[in-house]
Amino acid sequence: MKIVTYNIQFGLGKDGRFDLERVAAEVDGADIIALQEVERHWQRSGNIDQAAQLGQILNKYYWVYGPYFDVDASSSQPDGSIKNVRRQFGNMILSKTPILSTRLFPLPKSALRQRHNMVVGVFEGVVKLRQDGALRIYNAHLGARSQLDRVAQIASISETIRRAPAEGGAWTGELAHNLWEHHAHNLWEEDATPPPMPESFVLLGDFNLESKDLEYDYLVGPRDGDLGRLSSKEEFIDTWVATGHDEDEGVTYSADSSVIEDKGMRIDYTFVDQSMQKRVLGAWIDKTAQGSDHQPYWIELDYAPNV
Repeated sequence: MKIVTYNIQFGLGKDGRFDLERVAAEVDGADIIALQEVERHWQRSGNIDQAAQLGQILNKYYWVYGPYFDVDASSSQPDGSIKNVRRQFGNMILSKTPILSTRLFPLPKSALRQRHNMVVGVFEGVVKLRQDGALRIYNAHLGARSQLDRVAQIASISETIRRAPAEGGAWTGELAHNLWEHHAHNLWEEDATPPPMPESFVLLGDFNLESKDLEYDYLVGPRDGDLGRLSSKEEFIDTWVATGHDEDEGVTYSADSSVIEDKGMRIDYTFVDQSMQKRVLGAWIDKTAQGSDHQPYWIELDYAPNV
């Protein structure tokens, strides 16, 4: 199974062109695709529905969209009717197998006065596997403006992931047999089989932090001199490091595309837990991609878990 995460910067490439066809070509072939900065109805990208357009281009994938940023862009028409339009910004998950359920979680944000600071979020998708079982995917985009925000956002993501299996899927429970409850459940009969909420998960996306930053410690565990990282079962495994790379190696983002190798940084990640670490076969950064100011980050898993 191949999984890729890519902050597409709303399709704005290194050459200054908006090109969703190019973005799609750079991730096509993965089993699961996680995209960040997908937008709907923004003037800069032509007022189009990018999620729908990407879904049309990648039409052999199931897809879902989670807009953590949503504001009004409606207008009143000459006849008095309202053209309802939402200007949205968020994350997208595409999968070659059905996406059984989703949940969108806005993340903590401070009201900064001197810097632009927008709401961000993590988008959960429960993806059916080709064999038995399912896998939780958490597509995250952390804030770029505040370290304190990112620490709070990591804590929120960790808690969401931890409690999900105990909460169960989108709905839980059997159909009742007494008359009153049976009457109520008649309206929900098509929901007779609850979707799963598996233990296994992958957390990935744009975290807007480097391995040298304090926030990274909250993800993978603190460093203790010669002992290295002191991680516990509560922390995540950085798949880049788990596959033999150094923490400070690799570039997934550069503000200046002409000097990406020298001035760039690794801020896009894929994490797993300790139970899945042995399933990670490989990890690589696509250095050739031109569709964004980020680079796609790929991993390969030999994973087909039961629920």
